[in-house]
Amino acid sequence: MSISTERGDTGETSLPGGARLSKADSRVDAYGTIDELISSIGLARALCPNPEIAAAAKSIQKELFKIGSAIAGPRTDLKPEV
Repeated sequence: MSISTERGDTGETSLPGGARLSKADSRVDAYGTIDELISSIGLARALCPNPEIAAAAKSIQKELFKIGSAIAGPRTDLKPEV
């Protein structure tokens, strides 16, 4: 089974809200790195026998998810073009 957008890879990715930017953009790298960290913490939680530590790790994951979402979301620091 092949999964394809049928548009080809132009080296860009879509962000929530429809904005497109280069896959080499620092925002893409940042939220990808955060996503990997969230996954690694999830594995550690699954293997952790201490419920208090696992709960703290889950809380950290939730905060990291918020950060990743903010980075991937539409920029709010830009002024509209006139």
